[in-house]
Amino acid sequence: MSLSEAEKETVIQFDESTNLATVYTASWTVARTLKKLGYQPLRRKDGAWWFKIPVNAMSFQGKKDSQTIC
Repeated sequence: MSLSEAEKETVIQFDESTNLATVYTASWTVARTLKKLGYQPLRRKDGAWWFKIPVNAMSFQGKKDSQTIC
């Protein structure tokens, strides 16, 4: 069974108590990219992968938006 585009999610979870992030992905593209960067999955099940990567290895890019809440 193939996943829809919406189901190919990636979730990054981290907090300030550790310098590692847990990355869950159901995307072949994201998993392949992480593997090419040298990260090995900790777990793999039913088309999903779990990785641990250093927080400082991540970069978030996008438009900067600002909102004012009154």
